[in-house]
Amino acid sequence: MSDGALSVRNIALVGHGGTGKTTLTENLLFVGGSIPKPESVESGKTVSDYQEDEIAKKISVHLSVSHTIWQGTKINILDTPGSFDFVGEVVAALRAAENAVVVVGADVGVQIETIKIWRRLNAKGMPRIVFINKMDREHADFTKVLADLREKLGGTFVPVTIPVGEALDFKGVVDVLRGKAFLGGPRKVAAQGIPAAEQEAAAGQPAVAAEPGAARGA
Repeated sequence: MSDGALSVRNIALVGHGGTGKTTLTENLLFVGGSIPKPESVESGKTVSDYQEDEIAKKISVHLSVSHTIWQGTKINILDTPGSFDFVGEVVAALRAAENAVVVVGADVGVQIETIKIWRRLNAKGMPRIVFINKMDREHADFTKVLADLREKLGGTFVPVTIPVGEALDFKGVVDVLRGKAFLGGPRKVAAQGIPAAEQEAAAGQPAVAAEPGAARGA
């Protein structure tokens, strides 16, 4: 799609409730320059959870659309609820989107709504990536979640980023494709060489040339 001189992409953020889709939306908007700082769900000031019931309950209830511009592309971000009670909002988002980001918590792994949404995506043949979120939480385990994805969802999962540390020791990520580590956070991140502890893991990732339709872990 195009919007004047801009190309347009519609991306649905989907996943089980509590995996951090709204927080991810805030950070995407911040990195894209659409907002001055990312807000927390607890603050009641996030862009996508703006209705009274969402602010009061601290959960997403309605589909919301926000956008940012990145490298000449307008990206419409469709933040969806994670509860089955509001599955109609997810269905509506998937009708409008061309791609999906499946958000999974590093502390809990693949949950039931993740599986249900994955089946919907399979039925639509929709391209998708998986974003493993909450690497800074207690019990976060990237390797365990990656195995969980492969066991419960099937398909091919090829990590294009790997974490530097986990839980309280989480420091950032290694971009396997660029061969760089990005440490710090969304407000202050610096590209640098891959730390010694992660060099073997990064070198062991296969080239990103999975079969058509294969999912790619992030």
